[in-house]
Amino acid sequence: MLVFSVFSISFIYAQEKTLKEQALDEFKKEHYSEAIALLEKAAVESPDDAEVYYYLGWFNHYRAYDSRPLQGYDFAYSEKIFGYLEKAIALNPKYGDAKYFYGAECSANAFNAMYDYDLNRLKYFYRQAFEKGAYPAWLIEFGKNLMNSCDKNAILFTGGNADFDICMYLQLHQNYRTDLTVVPLGNIDRPWYVKFLKNGLKDGVKKINIRLNDRQIMDIHPFKWDTTEVAVHVSKEMKEEFNLAADYQMKWSVEPDLISNRMHAKIESEQAKKRIYISPQRAILLHIVENNFALRPVYFSNFAESTFYGGLNSNFQNCGLTSRLTPVETGNTDKSCDVNKLELLLKSENFKYLPTLKTDDIPRISGAVFIYHITFRLLAQKYKQNGQMEKLEKLIELYKSSMAIGLDEEYEAEILEEMETLRDD
Repeated sequence: MLVFSVFSISFIYAQEKTLKEQALDEFKKEHYSEAIALLEKAAVESPDDAEVYYYLGWFNHYRAYDSRPLQGYDFAYSEKIFGYLEKAIALNPKYGDAKYFYGAECSANAFNAMYDYDLNRLKYFYRQAFEKGAYPAWLIEFGKNLMNSCDKNAILFTGGNADFDICMYLQLHQNYRTDLTVVPLGNIDRPWYVKFLKNGLKDGVKKINIRLNDRQIMDIHPFKWDTTEVAVHVSKEMKEEFNLAADYQMKWSVEPDLISNRMHAKIESEQAKKRIYISPQRAILLHIVENNFALRPVYFSNFAESTFYGGLNSNFQNCGLTSRLTPVETGNTDKSCDVNKLELLLKSENFKYLPTLKTDDIPRISGAVFIYHITFRLLAQKYKQNGQMEKLEKLIELYKSSMAIGLDEEYEAEILEEMETLRDD
């Protein structure tokens, strides 16, 4: 009787869940095909439910690019994804996350265009994303602020779609900061993309110095590795800036980031332990930094997953939306942030379109703008430390007029209170 009752309750609960809710449950279990099948049924039952089409676009996108390779994938599959997302946006023109995934699908096709070195198709998909609303005014402004935090001719490593795609759009369609090479950290484990960065694309992507032949590139894989200190050459200009010796080299302790259950000993006298590796992503990051740091400034977006930095963040100098890679550990030193860069960012003209975020919100990525608030806090602390109270007062007034837009009133009030406390103490 007890078993029957539990079964009955479970059965009734399952019956009470909508098809959409069941689909979400299946997606969480990584049963993507089952989730999509349930959503297709839901679309028949509720043809005016924008959320159903949004999930259909998202889940199909995920199955194609973020799970294992999808057998039989071609552009017709991508067109189906576009169709679902267009339907969601047509039903709800303010559906920011549907616009986000439309942009992400455009980005996936843009990478296919890079694979083929097809500049026209590359530009086409970024234009499509813009026209569908994936890059609203506040995000374009954000992208410009991000790129302007980098010195001329820099390599800018970004975290994902939020920061990479807007930079690509600006370079390709507004001819903005084309001196930069923008590199998504999550994609440098792909051999074809490493080769693409090595070759560059005329009028599209500025190449970087990669000293591997094509055979080595195509053979990129996890490499056996234990924590090793690597010496990286430093430019003459940076040695002078940081008052370093002529023969100084940056020391980078590169740790393995993959582990296997396979037991291994390199030599007979060594006790066997689990084999450890450096991932393709970290191996290529190591190669790019080794071969470019003395030639070009290197910056990292402050939105990337920290594990992507490979320990380099101990040498970061905060520039607001990005951090510059320096040849020394910055820690709690006066090199931990570039006050001039922070001041260049925190000007009212750089936040002209920020208030439009409230009407053109893209929830999956709009939280990135809170780095503005963090930068205000950091600069306020620097002004307090340096006794620059007049500058601190002006910064507070700028925050009130530019940042307190009601996006997150509690958080905005918290930052403002912190700044005013610095002023009043």
